[in-house]
Amino acid sequence: MDSTTLFIVSALIVVLCGVSFILNTALNRNDAAGKLWSLAFIAGIAVAFGYGVAIIGASNWWGLLVGNVGLVVLSGAFWSGSRLYNSRESLLWTVGAAGAVVAIWTLVTAPGGDGWGASGVTWAAMAAFGALGGSEALRGRLGRNINGRILGLSLWIVTVYTSARVVALVALGHDHPDFSRFFGTGSASIVNMSLIVVGSIAISILRAEKLGNNAVGDFTDGIHSAAGVMTSGAFVQAATDHIERADRWQLGLAVIGADIDNLPEINTAFGRAAGDAAIARFAQTLRYSAPVMALIGHPAAGSFLILVSVSSATEARSITERIQTALVDEPVTDSYRIRLTASFAIADTFDHGYELGVLTSAVTEAIRTLKRGGGNDITVVSEAA
Repeated sequence: MDSTTLFIVSALIVVLCGVSFILNTALNRNDAAGKLWSLAFIAGIAVAFGYGVAIIGASNWWGLLVGNVGLVVLSGAFWSGSRLYNSRESLLWTVGAAGAVVAIWTLVTAPGGDGWGASGVTWAAMAAFGALGGSEALRGRLGRNINGRILGLSLWIVTVYTSARVVALVALGHDHPDFSRFFGTGSASIVNMSLIVVGSIAISILRAEKLGNNAVGDFTDGIHSAAGVMTSGAFVQAATDHIERADRWQLGLAVIGADIDNLPEINTAFGRAAGDAAIARFAQTLRYSAPVMALIGHPAAGSFLILVSVSSATEARSITERIQTALVDEPVTDSYRIRLTASFAIADTFDHGYELGVLTSAVTEAIRTLKRGGGNDITVVSEAA
């Protein structure tokens, strides 16, 4: 098929997948992540419309404006929605800023041009958000889900292909035969058709799982998660108050991050019930082995944060070792003879100051590094780290 036909088929698939997802989001009153993913599909429909209008004639240059901005919003909304799914700030304003830059660039180059003037900038922005979205989908709650990893792989393929298009455009020019063969409209349409189908299926399943089949750590009961400890929002509010008061009196506090090792493997091997039991057991161990007045938060299914009052870094490590020992003393349940391990990281106010965001970021990054090395250990984040 020629390039125009391939583009029309690709646009039709985008519209069909987008309308289906958007309608399900509207009718099911989905969460914020689903709404941002719906925004991505709306942008995809706008891309199909804009570029379709631009193909009709050079006088319809405004279609390029719609299409270019839509591409940026499409990839950026996937990233922002993934951040919300992982219980992080969406940073949607960065998508708007990038879209504004591409819009201005298109307005400068499109009227009277051949339509390729803003392509490099548009594709570069799309590749950047694709890389961010792919990285986000491989971490946190998404990273523990096979469909999240499928979404991440799809976004990384988009990033690699789009980056190659930018390089080829700069090195060869849009009228070079090799560029047209490998990176022209026809080739890009084939890639887009494949990935939009895979991506729409993956996020549809993710949304369905979030609504009806979540892990125990993803449900809430008042200020507590279903596991019996504080939700992320309640923990942040209480911990911020404690840290402000400790700062006034210069008392020592430590944030202990804890993340269950191999939770996805437990879910795969023994089923979701075993994973839920592991999370509940871990939360119970934290409640009974942490100091009585400690705050215990539950930001994600297998991840926990503990704020404790300590007089030294040594005391914080001692508390963590006590938790680690209690964790391996007993199996998850009598039905599942699984002994849990976890990765722990400690950041205290002696080295990092009295900012909750700094403390939690330090332990989160340290745990991520620790798990890449095999996990099941304790690390203390020094000031130099």
